[in-house]
Amino acid sequence: MQEAYVNINSIPTHILTWGRWIEEKVTEKELVICITGNPGLPGFYTEFASTLQKQLGDLPVWVIGHAGHDDPPEASIREVPQLTGNEEIFNLDGQIKHKVAFIEKYVPKDVKIHLIGHSIGAWMILQMLEEESVRSRVQKCYMLFPTLERMIESPNGWIFTKVGMPLYSVFGYIFFRFFNALPVWLRLLLIQIYFLIFSIPRAFLGTALKYSKPSVAEKVVFLADDEMCRVRGLQKEIIEKNLHLLKFYYGTTDGWVPVSYYEQLKKDFPQVDATLDTQKIDHAFVLRHAQPVAGIVREMIQQSRRK
Repeated sequence: MQEAYVNINSIPTHILTWGRWIEEKVTEKELVICITGNPGLPGFYTEFASTLQKQLGDLPVWVIGHAGHDDPPEASIREVPQLTGNEEIFNLDGQIKHKVAFIEKYVPKDVKIHLIGHSIGAWMILQMLEEESVRSRVQKCYMLFPTLERMIESPNGWIFTKVGMPLYSVFGYIFFRFFNALPVWLRLLLIQIYFLIFSIPRAFLGTALKYSKPSVAEKVVFLADDEMCRVRGLQKEIIEKNLHLLKFYYGTTDGWVPVSYYEQLKKDFPQVDATLDTQKIDHAFVLRHAQPVAGIVREMIQQSRRK
């Protein structure tokens, strides 16, 4: 694995790669790019991406984080701008422009992309397909547990808007400031206790510690709030004209994407390539089900390889 913070649209962006670094000459005819969900910290995707690249063998796998969701190390001279006054950089539109800029800069025009979108990353991919510079490079898009519509109407959307946002508005700033004032050992201990309660692997401790920074948390919440406002009706026109490029994978225990959304998609587009999970995999699959989902995506990619 190689990683660095690379300036994309003037934002230091955490990039993780397996198989080939982004600034090396791409000699393969294809590569894999994963656009994360929210929070968009690539560290949560290390097991998934490394397993996928190992199983594919000959294709590079790149993971790009969201702008502002992963601050560079304190010793770095690069700084992420503050949220206030820069909302257009960190909202959905800004994140989409951020991903388009990355592809235009680092993916040669003759290389085809297997584009993975998890959760809100799938919705971003739909918007990115409106850009010919992206669409012309795409071999296939794999939409995993995709939040493409009616997020605010989902069970988790209701909890976020009716409970989470009001609590964050009142206590969020104080909580994250207080938490980050604690010694590192105590913060790690508290996170470990949380991980133990929810059966989350210890490998994600470092990433969770980054996520708890106030400057990161506020941008994660800001993006989530924008998602509730923007991700409403299914964008049927975009899906219809790109149907041959899209593969969907829905969960059966997904609080963000009820099974009824999958069923409606199948009714609207009888020919759609959409699968309903049978393993009760969580929406946040990267935490507990990274390896089985990597196997599922590997099979999808192998079916879609360039002939």
